[in-house]
Amino acid sequence: MLKRFSISLLAFLVLYGAGFSQDYFRIQADITVKISSSDGTKSLTRGTVYYDKNIKELIYDISFPRNEKWLSKDTSLYKYNKDSLIQRITIPSINEFTVFHLALNSGLNDYGLKKSNYNISKVEKQGDLVLSYWKIPDQLNLTMDHVVIAKKNNRLESVVIVGENQEILSKQFFRNYITIDAFEFPGQIVQILYDSSGGENYQVTDFGNIKINDMTNAELYHFKL
Repeated sequence: MLKRFSISLLAFLVLYGAGFSQDYFRIQADITVKISSSDGTKSLTRGTVYYDKNIKELIYDISFPRNEKWLSKDTSLYKYNKDSLIQRITIPSINEFTVFHLALNSGLNDYGLKKSNYNISKVEKQGDLVLSYWKIPDQLNLTMDHVVIAKKNNRLESVVIVGENQEILSKQFFRNYITIDAFEFPGQIVQILYDSSGGENYQVTDFGNIKINDMTNAELYHFKL
């Protein structure tokens, strides 16, 4: 009886470890981005994105409207046509705050705010949603006042950023989640940005053909400048 119990316990520990120790470190996905601006202009971009959280290089292999490669690394965005650098833009260091990094680090359900300097000020329930309010630290000197996170069944549903005068600056909606083993990733993200005139600018991003921990194409996750 003791021997049987020991074997059962060992099997449980192995299964428990296998189920909860999986390290998701690499993601590949087809991506389509549609942008509609308040002035009537529209754009469409298609390609494939590659990200390895250990390398921290966000690589876009763009196929439409033209063949280009974009690399987001540290505080720079590099745009290449074949092997020629056509543009370099200085940007904030954002890779660790993208949906790719957050999902790979199990931080997407709270938008990564739990590990940030933001302080949770209130939690409330509205229907089947749980809303949490995160106050922006004064020392950050941002034009934002707080962030509202909505979750359903512990899954991120929306993020609303509120300005100093309590006006809504942006909304994001996370839809059509795709599940791969224990890994979850939104199949679509809809973002609405409000400009100073009250106009709405839409960005709809669709993801497909998601691959996790692909070990056969390691060279795609590191870009040699």
